Amino acid sequence: MINNVLSPPRPGASPPVFDDPRGRRRRIMTAVGIGVCFLCLCVLAVFASLLYAAPNAPSTSPAEAAHTTPRR
Repeated sequence: MINNVLSPPRPGASPPVFDDPRGRRRRIMTAVGIGVCFLCLCVLAVFASLLYAAPNAPSTSPAEAAHTTPRR
């Protein structure tokens, strides 16, 4: 009895946190990672298209085209 008081029985070992024998969590996290990566690439593509300026872009307002001669 003195042994039980001095060293009480310890609970059994719990299973590992990342115990995933079928790989379900890994597949889910891989799919989420691919989705986030694709979303980031889409956002970067949108920002790149907004920042891109064509060097020979046509005039965008009539005031810019006022000093040109019409073609006939």
